[in-house]
Amino acid sequence: MTANGIHPLRVVVVGGGITGLLLAQGLQKVLSSNGYQVRAYERDAHLNQRDRDWTMSIHWSLPSLRRILPEDILADIHLAYTDQSRSYDNDQPPIPFYNGITGQVLHRVPAPNLRRLSRARFRELCARGLDVRLGKKLVGMSFDEKDDGPVTLRFEGDEEPVEADLVIGADGTNSKVRRLLIGEEDGVATASEWCMYNGVVCYGDAEKARFVREPHPLCTLAFTEQGLAFCGIQNVPNPDAPETWSFNILRFAYHQLTTSLTGDVVIERLKSMSHTISEPFRSAIDWIPPTRSNFFATQLRYWVTKQWDNRCSRVTLAGDAAHAMLPARGQGMNALEDVGRFVALMDGVKQGAQPLPDALGIYEKEVVERGRDVVVRSLEDCRANMMVAEVGKTRLVSKGLDA
Repeated sequence: MTANGIHPLRVVVVGGGITGLLLAQGLQKVLSSNGYQVRAYERDAHLNQRDRDWTMSIHWSLPSLRRILPEDILADIHLAYTDQSRSYDNDQPPIPFYNGITGQVLHRVPAPNLRRLSRARFRELCARGLDVRLGKKLVGMSFDEKDDGPVTLRFEGDEEPVEADLVIGADGTNSKVRRLLIGEEDGVATASEWCMYNGVVCYGDAEKARFVREPHPLCTLAFTEQGLAFCGIQNVPNPDAPETWSFNILRFAYHQLTTSLTGDVVIERLKSMSHTISEPFRSAIDWIPPTRSNFFATQLRYWVTKQWDNRCSRVTLAGDAAHAMLPARGQGMNALEDVGRFVALMDGVKQGAQPLPDALGIYEKEVVERGRDVVVRSLEDCRANMMVAEVGKTRLVSKGLDA
């Protein structure tokens, strides 16, 4: 039995970020044996075209990843670890959270099963074995008048449109699918009060690298009047040669940017706002050499989840497209809940456990309720992170990394 009773579904995932690729992997894993067609469409011409990388945690999401990803990718997931030389059989040491003004350790947060990944390497891994169409910028979406008719997608520069029976928008905070689905006014993301400075640096100096990494082998955080500051290992080409190590440096700033920034101007601004932050963050930033184009700054945006019209069970949303939140608690993998739930429900559709409309209804009810909550909480946590004396009350500290 197929989802629409006529033919196997043609499934299109719009967005080739981590969420989109994981969705495509999970759907391909459970649906491909029945002849379903799963494709992902990504606007960039190359997966890592924009020369940006940062780190992400997968601690609590490991069980979901094991259900979603095929065995060959799971076997190679260590290739995306920021430090492949470490043993991850046991829990990692607690992560020190610093008072960014005094340098005092405020809390040591347990880090069970902590793994830090390079986003760029994990993205390449997640694309393995998928039909990913690159250089496809979505510009239009229309619907057949029949309730069970196809969705027609139009991509910039393509004469021929793409037809699909089911479209999942996983195209990020500024989701085009979301804006086409519910309208520009309701679908556009809102600029927050914070911007984020982010980048990767290799100091080329063993002594400096050891100093920056000394507080914790994987990552550490500080809380300041501007919000969070983060420093973590990005890549360890040679564990015995610290001069080869690279680091991910991130700072929130409580001000507005009129446009996104890259390169030296980001480093200059980052240094100018970090003269008084405690060590090792001050030196980690001050030692960034000039002309590092892979540093960028962007205004953080959010979209408080609201119910969308899935156009007779033909279009839905996932990840930041469904709940664009601020990264106040490291929720970058929160989308795994969407992916795991959606893939399981689609497996049920394939097995005949429920029709597609019922499956999407179950999925969207949960995502809308949870999404609204996590977006609002991320805004609250960003504000709380600026009040150093109140840090202990934030979910990141009170509930730990699994919050």
